[in-house]
Amino acid sequence: METLSTFVITLGSRLITALVQLWVIATLVFSIMYIMPGDPVLLLLGPESNPSPETVAAMRHQLGLDQPVLSQYFKWLGDAASGDLGNSLDGVQVMEYVTSSLPKTIELASAAIVLAAIIGVPVGIAAALRRGRFLDGLLTSLSTLGISVPVYILGSLLILLLSLKLGWLPSSGYTDISRNAFLHFQKLTLPAVTLGLGLAASIARMTRSSMLEILGRDFVRSLRARGMRERRVIWLHVLRNAAIPIVTIIGLQLGNLMGGTVLVEALFNWPGLSTLLVTAVSNRNYPLVQGSILTIAALFILINLCVDILYSLLDPRIRRKRA
Repeated sequence: METLSTFVITLGSRLITALVQLWVIATLVFSIMYIMPGDPVLLLLGPESNPSPETVAAMRHQLGLDQPVLSQYFKWLGDAASGDLGNSLDGVQVMEYVTSSLPKTIELASAAIVLAAIIGVPVGIAAALRRGRFLDGLLTSLSTLGISVPVYILGSLLILLLSLKLGWLPSSGYTDISRNAFLHFQKLTLPAVTLGLGLAASIARMTRSSMLEILGRDFVRSLRARGMRERRVIWLHVLRNAAIPIVTIIGLQLGNLMGGTVLVEALFNWPGLSTLLVTAVSNRNYPLVQGSILTIAALFILINLCVDILYSLLDPRIRRKRA
């Protein structure tokens, strides 16, 4: 009962922190219109259009910029809290664009991080258990190579090899899963692998480092001295104690992927949230920019919150300390 109450208190404090973070980010996002140099209405209309005063006034009224700043802020904040991110400059609701693009980015990021974990964690464990041997040097070198190669170069090489030369996979594009599931996953493979290989290298290095730290502790030597089987020592005790840094990097990488897939989405013509944000910036569509950034930030905070809660489940000592 005490453990449950401690967990509830920890969860409540983390939720309050997440809400404060989201409020701060929302305030900064709202300020985009005002921190940009020049009149935002003239920037939206374009200086080359030489708009008339009537056009400027109409646009200002459409965006609500003719109201006091505090009134605009509280109205925008209230609408955003209720899920209304306003209208894009083309008259379509920002939420429609976001809900259309967000699932594609989540799917791509999830596929990449799952692939990265499946590859990176076993590679890191193998390298740690063979420390100083040939396999350790080989896997560490491959991990360093994976981190150092930019995603757009890796993606271009994969397109040249697997698509253009061998013809195994489509080079780019997106097909809805309801229309053709097989083609959908074919087109998902290359961008997911491009993102996942680099992440796998980072996860492998973190896993190796964390495993080596735990393997050098006294309790591991004690378990071995008692005659416990090596496999049980590694999987039940060492890996469990080494899990928190691994979970940390996986959570952070997944959060970064929510807004960090711009190059890969552009390279493979994947219509995700990052592509939507870049298009909105190019078109000076500030309501859409605000909605996209706020969505990405909210996802990042949510993922960090989930990782934080997972810490407490993996290691009760953290839960007791925070409480």
